[in-house]
Amino acid sequence: MKNRILPIPLILLIPIVLLVIVIVAGAYRFSLTDEEILAKFPSSNVQADPIVLSVFKLKATNPWTIKVPETNAYAFVDEIIEEKGVAIGRYDSGVERGTVSVATSNIQAAESFKALKNIQSEQASEPLFVAPMWVSNQGSGIFQYVALFKFDQQRSRMILIDQLFIGDRANITGLKITQEKENRYTGVVDYLQHSASQAKAELPNESHSIVFEFNKQSIDKQ
Repeated sequence: MKNRILPIPLILLIPIVLLVIVIVAGAYRFSLTDEEILAKFPSSNVQADPIVLSVFKLKATNPWTIKVPETNAYAFVDEIIEEKGVAIGRYDSGVERGTVSVATSNIQAAESFKALKNIQSEQASEPLFVAPMWVSNQGSGIFQYVALFKFDQQRSRMILIDQLFIGDRANITGLKITQEKENRYTGVVDYLQHSASQAKAELPNESHSIVFEFNKQSIDKQ
């Protein structure tokens, strides 16, 4: 009696076929260049955030993000009032809510970005900006800051890195970057604050100036 060769069960053929497919696909993948892959699978057309594009002339796929000082809340800038030169974001931390405003008419770019913005470099890809910023909540205070912003290239968004507190219900009248040295910048902010004889309800009239320094991590008084 002849020995019969038993057929291979179908359930055993499945993993063998899958293994062959993986090997063939891998060989095909490594035979292609990166350019050919990108041509076959083009990236989706992600729309740039219109506010970041309008204010900073940078393309970001995520919104302008501000961590509200002295809270754990974040504000996403979603409104710009062109005639007033102000961008606005709202926040709600649960126990406190309010608005964060940035004076877009007085945003100052670091000199290295202005000089290198068309060059591919680490410094140019994450430019720094300073601008007057104020936070208001349910209370009567309006807290003024010099805000330090950076373009986060990896996450494609503009973010607040740090802020320098100026005062409650102060009025920033001028802001400029005066010097760059070894990737550290010096600037000056002019502002009005209430004198000792003034009520908080009145407009501040006492002139002051602060010289500050900043880099990619922080901003401080000099």
